[in-house]
Amino acid sequence: MQPIPPSQGDAKLAALHGTAGRAGTALAAALLFLFMVAPPGPWRWVVVLAAAWCLLRAPLGLALGLASSFSPALFYRPMLGVFSASAGSLVVLGLVLLLAAALLWRRGIPRRWWTVSAAALLVLAAPYLVRYFGRGIAPPAGGVSVGLWISWQLAVAAAGMALVFWAAALVRGTGEPRGVPWTLPAACAWAVLAALAGLRLWQPYGAWPEWYTFVWLPALVGVMVPAPSRWAVCGIATVAGTAAALVTWGAAVEGRLGLAERDAAGLGREDDAPAVVLLERMAHELPTPEPRTAGELYAFWLKSPLAAEDYPATLAVWTRTGDPVAELRLARLDLRPPLLAALVRSPDTRRGPRVERLPAVPGVHNVLVAPLPSGDVLTVGVGPRTLLIAADRVARFLQGDVGAGLPYVPSLSLPSPGPPAQSARVIWTRTGWSVRGERRLELPGGVRHVHLRVDLQQGGPWALLVRGALVVVLDAVLLGTAWLASLLLVAGGRPRLQPVLAGLRTSYRVRLTAALAGFFVVPVMAFALWSFAQLRDDARQDGDLLIRQTLRDAATTAGAALSDRATNVDRAIGELANRLDADLWLYQDGVLTATSAPVLDELGLADPFLAPDVFVRLALRDELEVSADGSTAGRPVRVGYRVVLAGAPRAQAILAAPQLVDDERVRQPLEDLTFTLVLAILVGLVAAVALAGLVARGLARPVAALRDAAVALGQSAPLPTFPPGALREFQPVVSAFERMAADVHKSQAALEEARHRTAQVLANVATGVIAVDEGLRVTMANPRAADLLGTPLEPGNLLPRTASSEWLPVWNAVSEFLAAGTGAGGAGGAGGEGERIAEREFDVGGRQIRVQIASLGPSPDGCVVALDDATAFTRAARVLAWGEMARQVAHEIKNPLTPIRLGVQHLQRARAEGRARDFDATLEDTAARILAEIDRLDAIARAFSRFASPQAEQLPLEPVDLYAAAREVVQLYALGGAELPTHFEMAGEAGTPALARRDEVKEVLVNLLENARNAGARRVTVRVSEGGRRLAVEDDGRGIPADALPRVFEPAFSTTSSGAGLGLAIAKRLIESWGGTIALESVPGRGTTVTITFQAAPTA
Repeated sequence: MQPIPPSQGDAKLAALHGTAGRAGTALAAALLFLFMVAPPGPWRWVVVLAAAWCLLRAPLGLALGLASSFSPALFYRPMLGVFSASAGSLVVLGLVLLLAAALLWRRGIPRRWWTVSAAALLVLAAPYLVRYFGRGIAPPAGGVSVGLWISWQLAVAAAGMALVFWAAALVRGTGEPRGVPWTLPAACAWAVLAALAGLRLWQPYGAWPEWYTFVWLPALVGVMVPAPSRWAVCGIATVAGTAAALVTWGAAVEGRLGLAERDAAGLGREDDAPAVVLLERMAHELPTPEPRTAGELYAFWLKSPLAAEDYPATLAVWTRTGDPVAELRLARLDLRPPLLAALVRSPDTRRGPRVERLPAVPGVHNVLVAPLPSGDVLTVGVGPRTLLIAADRVARFLQGDVGAGLPYVPSLSLPSPGPPAQSARVIWTRTGWSVRGERRLELPGGVRHVHLRVDLQQGGPWALLVRGALVVVLDAVLLGTAWLASLLLVAGGRPRLQPVLAGLRTSYRVRLTAALAGFFVVPVMAFALWSFAQLRDDARQDGDLLIRQTLRDAATTAGAALSDRATNVDRAIGELANRLDADLWLYQDGVLTATSAPVLDELGLADPFLAPDVFVRLALRDELEVSADGSTAGRPVRVGYRVVLAGAPRAQAILAAPQLVDDERVRQPLEDLTFTLVLAILVGLVAAVALAGLVARGLARPVAALRDAAVALGQSAPLPTFPPGALREFQPVVSAFERMAADVHKSQAALEEARHRTAQVLANVATGVIAVDEGLRVTMANPRAADLLGTPLEPGNLLPRTASSEWLPVWNAVSEFLAAGTGAGGAGGAGGEGERIAEREFDVGGRQIRVQIASLGPSPDGCVVALDDATAFTRAARVLAWGEMARQVAHEIKNPLTPIRLGVQHLQRARAEGRARDFDATLEDTAARILAEIDRLDAIARAFSRFASPQAEQLPLEPVDLYAAAREVVQLYALGGAELPTHFEMAGEAGTPALARRDEVKEVLVNLLENARNAGARRVTVRVSEGGRRLAVEDDGRGIPADALPRVFEPAFSTTSSGAGLGLAIAKRLIESWGGTIALESVPGRGTTVTITFQAAPTA
């Protein structure tokens, strides 16, 4: 075997193919990226149109593995130019039109006379356009694959669905219909019946009658009636897909009829001018070096254009005397070796190459006779391209078996007397599910008839119906995909997959469908696997039986040839193979010694050594026959081995018979079985969905009855009667619900009675009470509230609109209260009811209104607002407060005034008595006491002034470092040294700043430290904690009695005989002005702890 580099043209094509594949992949990735980043709307439409144009104009079909779908040789219609130049182009155009129609469908346009007229024109044009595109189908001579047939059908279906979809969108209107009209299922059924009738009406001449086109109009009109989107999409796909499947089937059959007619037209006395021209060209391109073996002849043949055109041929090299040197038969032509030898020995051979025309069966054969420079002669004989000429065994091994899956089956009759002239064309007649054609030929030996049979569908009508149903489902999937894809093109539109997936996960109907489908699909799949294995086993057993029979017939003759030393073993094996019409290989001592097809040995396609396992079984284990799998020319083969000459392993002779695995013979049954099982699975899934829906609706009826009863119970309406015949499983639920309804009615009666009593109570109280929801709508109000607001209050009234604008601050406070409760998630439930009650006072029209707001529960229960006119009470309280203040001032001033009066009187007596000697000392001592009492009066005045100062005069709050401020105060008290009886210290650590006023913090802290020192504390600790938001003063003094703790923050209350008792009152007022809180804990004899909590300062 000699490796031969590819030609420049082949290398260029291979490089172009690889580059196109990489470029196509990059272009597809770029377009997908652009589609993802482009905003929905016009820009995504630009990307879609660019992608469609690339598929139409750029050579991407080969790069994407869709060369047959974008090949004009297999589909072409000139109407739309490049858009109908191939099946793939028509599919792309149909998808773009479907996307545009889906957008028009979603937008909806009002039904006008011009929209109805345009829709009518589209519906009338749809059948003719579908038939027109169907005539563009051109089946290849090698047969139609499933993928190619589907591409044709999708192209025709996409065009038909686009027209019908546009028509339906034009007449749909702007609203979404609620129910499925009866015309939709009727149209689908009519389309199916019309397709079945079309299968029977089809004829080889003209396909269908002209009137048959109008049969489809009722179905097309029926699917145009507005229906819910998903049902409309299914109906349009069913009608258009059924019509497209029928037209595609008819066009494919007509294409096979055309192939059969071209086959028959080249038979008889017809000359093949292209073959003559190619043979003459071959005569001028003789091989160098000259071929001497069958393998070299095959290499020479592969380079010729005749091989590319799939001409049946036989090649040979002869000596000048007509003896064969090498021979290669690729087809069983009517060219016998003596005839070819006579042409070689002819005197015309010496004058140069020539092409001889030889009338033969089934048509004219052309033979090239070309002398070689060495004196030998090359002959190349070709016959007409027809399936009547079968491929030789060697060709089946080299090129694959083409004897199955053919578009038509020809046969030739025996010679018979008749008119001497041949008929001009084939006469076709439909018989059942096949079409038979006949043409009379004038051939050597007499007149013969060529018979052509074209099966309308291999496997019969059932296989055709199965394929039709599946392609209609595929059309529905295509239309549904276009419908969903159009969501990505709408501005702001996107598929809502998350709710769909959530619904599928939680749907009882989906779960039931999955269970029913599993019970059906799993056995079907198991049966399918068993059937596939059984078909393959049957085919293999049939092949093994044929191989064993061939070896048994050849064993005796081969053994006799090997026993006779004078016999030419190679020639004997070749003659035996020709007689049995089988390839034979002979192995001796495990080595290939002879073959009926030397070309396979020369090309390295026959195994030169016996397979080890076969050698062990036949030579060492004394078995007689063995079959094994192998591979020849890259194709799977089944090889049978038989011992024809027994003896020692070195003397033993084994005959092998290889046979191509006939995949085509198994493929058709497997294909039919696969499609049938797929359709059965789809039917099972549909049945599972329908049964699940039926069961779900059966379960939904009692659930719906319970839901309606619950709604009626919630609305205090009479309970509806449960439908009779409820499932036994629901009887306990129904009984429990009825008991619950009775309990609810009793509770409602009790609640109504309590509400009535509450209303009577509220009607007589002096406080205005209003219950509102979270929208400040009145749910209940007593007469006192209406009197305070000066307007009647009815349930449902909106307070900000009902009351005057003077009350707006009150309602704003209520709204803030409700918002705070909602944001906190119901703080009252967590922290106690006290946290969900607010007290405020407002000046409304000169009246002092006290407002108390209490939550009714978590949102949206609302709250209760209590209104009190505290104007008179406030005035009285103010008078009492001034009186109390005057009493306190008088009391506090009276105490220092007594020592002052006594001191002055003492000075007067000392002067009157004439005690001049010690008068100066007395004056100094008495003056000091008087000044001390005056300082005490000043302190009392400043304390009362500070306590009475309004908050409006206070400075704004600021961030304060509590640790630093407390440390300054503690250091100030620590300056006294160790001689002081009280020791002051700091604890904790600094944190984030708190919201307060620094000077006031120090003032409060000084007050607390003074109180601790006055309480006899020996150790006072100032502790900062909770990240700087908590300050505590801890002392070990004598403490405060338990009965005095509730009054420590009251003005004028003091546990000592000195002081005005305003220190803690002022401290509390300052702390509350900061938004903080103060708490005091004390144990008599063990000390006191005062804790202050601050608000954190906002971060910048």
